Amino acid sequence: MYLCASSMSPSKDISSYLSEYIHNIANGVGTDSEIQVLALNTLNALKHSVKAGPRHIIPGREEIEALLTGRKLTTIVFFLDETFEEITYDMSTTVADAVEVLESLIYFSLHLHAFLTHVWYVC
Repeated sequence: MYLCASSMSPSKDISSYLSEYIHNIANGVGTDSEIQVLALNTLNALKHSVKAGPRHIIPGREEIEALLTGRKLTTIVFFLDETFEEITYDMSTTVADAVEVLESLIYFSLHLHAFLTHVWYVC
């Protein structure tokens, strides 16, 4: 269910029922802790896929293995000015999510550069 929730969104008719069912398992009193963690991950993935919509490309083996083992994948984004940034992603990361991460990295980099330039100028 975690894999399905991460890669495809259910219809609006069933998503509320499915979300409630997973929520009950995640917060159940007698539920095993490992199942609760998996249910919470599934619930978060379901919320993300309902908001973002289904994937347009079938997930690859590496993405599925990373999802099931809980590790993040990395990729390098190259810019036209010949700089690059490495970002992490998982199977449910959208382009909008990646752009948001890149914006924060670039914003931090610009402020760091301005700070270092100011410190160098003052010294």
